[in-house]
Amino acid sequence: MAKAENDLNLGNGSDDAGKPEKGKGGMKKIIIIVVALLVVGGAAAAFFLIGGDSSESSAEEAGADIEKVVEEEEQDPIYHELVKDFVVTFEDGDGIRYLQLSLQIMSFQQEAIDRVDANMPAVRNGLIMLIGAQNYDELKTNEGKESLRKQILDSVQQVARLKPGQKLEDVLFTGFVLQ
Repeated sequence: MAKAENDLNLGNGSDDAGKPEKGKGGMKKIIIIVVALLVVGGAAAAFFLIGGDSSESSAEEAGADIEKVVEEEEQDPIYHELVKDFVVTFEDGDGIRYLQLSLQIMSFQQEAIDRVDANMPAVRNGLIMLIGAQNYDELKTNEGKESLRKQILDSVQQVARLKPGQKLEDVLFTGFVLQ
């Protein structure tokens, strides 16, 4: 009787005769996954190839911006003598004090230097007024000298009426005698 049950396959789970083969179902899943990956990969490749024109132009623009920055960094600074042995008097509690200084300006633009030269009388007047208003005790310190240097830079840029895009980078003391 046991043999008859096996031949009839009553579904008691002891016989695999009625089930599909395991290899065919697993193979179908693998084929579907491979086909899906090929479709997705082909779509991604087509997107990058067709959409490559806009990204290439963006890359070219970015390259041009980088070249501009590199050119600006590679430019040599232009130093120009602003005043040499410039003497200014100012009052202190103990009497009259003297400051003799020599200044140079630095820029990367010759146009800015030329603009300062064209306005030299106004620049010199601005320097006299600015330095004459300084405190002797403050000018003796490094902080006071640094503050004066920044004030001179601001004053020269304002008095020289630099055009938009023109800029002085720095003012440098090349001589500083305080008595």
